[in-house]
Amino acid sequence: MKRVCLALSTLLLGVLCLAACAPTKASAAAPTPSQETLARGNTAFAEQLYGHLVEADRNTFFSPYSISSALAMTYGGARENTAREMKATLHFQLDPNQLYPAFKALNATLADGMAPSGQKLNIANALILTGGDVSPEYKQILEENYAAEIFPGDLGAINDWVKQKTEAKIEKILEELDPNSVCVILNAIYFKGIWERRFDESLTREAPFKRSATDTVNVPLMNQKGDFKLLSEEDFQAIVLPYKGQTLSMVVLLPRQVQGLGDLEARMSAQGLNQWLSALDGQRPQKVQLYLPRFKLETAYDLALPLKTMGMRDAFDMMRADFRGMGWPKGRLYISQAKHKAVVEVNEEGTEAAAATAVEMATKSMPAPPEVFRADHPFLFLIRHDATGTLLFLGRMANPGQK
Repeated sequence: MKRVCLALSTLLLGVLCLAACAPTKASAAAPTPSQETLARGNTAFAEQLYGHLVEADRNTFFSPYSISSALAMTYGGARENTAREMKATLHFQLDPNQLYPAFKALNATLADGMAPSGQKLNIANALILTGGDVSPEYKQILEENYAAEIFPGDLGAINDWVKQKTEAKIEKILEELDPNSVCVILNAIYFKGIWERRFDESLTREAPFKRSATDTVNVPLMNQKGDFKLLSEEDFQAIVLPYKGQTLSMVVLLPRQVQGLGDLEARMSAQGLNQWLSALDGQRPQKVQLYLPRFKLETAYDLALPLKTMGMRDAFDMMRADFRGMGWPKGRLYISQAKHKAVVEVNEEGTEAAAATAVEMATKSMPAPPEVFRADHPFLFLIRHDATGTLLFLGRMANPGQK
């Protein structure tokens, strides 16, 4: 049996800086029911995948929306049980004729309003033909719903596209191509944003970060006093750090106990996370003394085993994979590898983040003192689109000294 290879790469880059506020999210158009459904499914997928990627005492960072987007394009060519498994694993709750337009509309919503607020959010997709071809019908799905660029190329063209779309934050997504490679599907997201409230670099001080009850490392700890939405629960705090325009925000979830991250993660189901975020959004801004470490994370993952464990088995099986929607007979096209890379940097000027995924297929009287939010021990963080709830990034900071 001739082996045929299809590689799929997904990238996401975010840069967050600090400045003044522009239009508020209240001016943004309300998300459609299909966009909300898609975002809820993405959150459920993010939470489940997080559970398979996280390792004790190690940092975690990935882009659920980037991975979901790239696999959605692959799903467009899946049929029968392969498609059913992919739909369940990715938590797609819409039929294909609703799902593809929902991605198109959500991508447009995510990009809408960025320029007036000084933000930059570019979403790009591509189908690079590396040695074969796919059906015109499949190309049409990608062109019409994902605005995909379609052109012939090799490994160099793939990595060049990745480097260009992430503004050189991800220089390489694939080390090699299968000898029988047919095509590579690429998704890239580039985000450059500005904090609504800037941290004053002169106030940053070296301070201990408690990696555990007995282990500390010194980190640059930024701080500022300002009005933020803060959720105070018995065992954790959560805070919203908006970006300029209040279209996107970073949410930090901080256990009250130094070694409480594991318990918090155990409680973080898609429903739990959505409930926390909903409760947080309902808070009134209050005076907060905020401390947040300056840090940089770089991560790399092999997604094949997590995806198979989550239920996406047939797509990786040479004999059972069914991608007839791409114009190839059942059993001739299958996923042989799935990779993801991510980078995030948080500092006084903002946050810079990049992620890449590759899937290869073969054949307030006296004012009260401010609340204190001191992130000097392991915490969770995410970057989201406020109006739709779409998660762009999800991660944990457990060890600032970890490379």
